[in-house]
Amino acid sequence: MKLRLILTHLLFCVICSHSLTGFAQEDDVSNDSSSFRSGYKHKGFHAGLYVGAFWANRHTAYIYDGYGFDENGQRNTFSNSILYNQIVNVYGGANGGNDYIAQLLNVNHGDWYFTEQDMPINLRYTTTYLVGLNARYQIHKKAGIMLNINASKLIVNGKFTISSTTRNNGFQSQAKINEFTITGAEQRLMFQLGYQRILGDNEKLNLMVEGGLNIIFSKAQKNQAFLNSELNEGANNFTIDLMTVYNQPPYSFYSVKYLIGAGIGAVGGIGFHLTFNPRYTVQLLYSPSYDRVGLGYNPSFRLQHGVGLRVYFNMS
Repeated sequence: MKLRLILTHLLFCVICSHSLTGFAQEDDVSNDSSSFRSGYKHKGFHAGLYVGAFWANRHTAYIYDGYGFDENGQRNTFSNSILYNQIVNVYGGANGGNDYIAQLLNVNHGDWYFTEQDMPINLRYTTTYLVGLNARYQIHKKAGIMLNINASKLIVNGKFTISSTTRNNGFQSQAKINEFTITGAEQRLMFQLGYQRILGDNEKLNLMVEGGLNIIFSKAQKNQAFLNSELNEGANNFTIDLMTVYNQPPYSFYSVKYLIGAGIGAVGGIGFHLTFNPRYTVQLLYSPSYDRVGLGYNPSFRLQHGVGLRVYFNMS
């Protein structure tokens, strides 16, 4: 009887122990599942890709307006400007050469003119892309340190004019204003270091904010004036490459520093943080920045804007 009581007691202890172990395992599974759903189980490094649209401030677009810079780094006067020299002296037959401008406009030599009022104005950057490699170190489930490297190629568009007149029986008729296009192209590379914060406790979708330092490297690549005639179909249309002038003396000695530069600023961001699973998260955000782009003779801080999609992969 005594042995039976001992065996019964041991069996009861085994059953209780097994039951407690089962409950503990179920609780661990529940915790793991909860951590899986939340997407914040592991802290560590996340690697990402960014693609979006970028609106650059128009302040530095003036460097593509055809004026150029003098030896003191200031804007050229109209009579010394690169565009005036190319149109009037090189292509306009001012030095006894062929007047390609008159041929283009289908007028006689001397029946067209190019004044300071014809120079390009209101140049601006067009909406362009912004792509990059992004990384962050997740400190805990709501905070992280971010490092972004984003790149963009910007296009500048503007208009300039050349006025012309035609003669009827030896008398000049009303002047005609002929409009042409001037463009520029520019590369930008942005290094961003900052702090990112997730707002909210939802398992899938939350708000997020970020902010930090923005370092910008810029380089002017192209500056061209396109002269295409709608009046003379037989005329040879041509393009004036204004950047080639910067490679010739005296421009080559001082203008490069106004066409290549580094700047600094501050970048922010606000948007949505979507967790698919512990491995993948997606952020849709608006990113304004307040930057000093190091181009031209008078760089200053200006506001710029970006909207994009960022995808992170958890490497931990």
